[in-house]
Amino acid sequence: MSRIMFAAAVGLALALGACSKTERQDTAADVKAAADRVGQKAKDAANSPEIKKAGAELKDAAGDAADATKSVLKGAAAGARDGLAKAEAEGKKAADARDAKDAKR
Repeated sequence: MSRIMFAAAVGLALALGACSKTERQDTAADVKAAADRVGQKAKDAANSPEIKKAGAELKDAAGDAADATKSVLKGAAAGARDGLAKAEAEGKKAADARDAKDAKR
């Protein structure tokens, strides 16, 4: 990567060295103007109503997803508690039946 950057810098230096001072100044002005236009377009895009609307919709969707996840987790926890209670009841019933069988012997 550094070799590519070095080669680009050398190429730029050679290209600028072959230009007159006026051409270099014009090129620098063109580059600055292009950078200013790109910066302004980026600001316009960031402040556009469409981008703000999309951001708000994304925020709402994330909130809805969080609510849905919370509901699912609550349901899973309730199901796990119910399953555990049933398993404990069946285990107790089996233990009682075994104890009653052992008592008859």
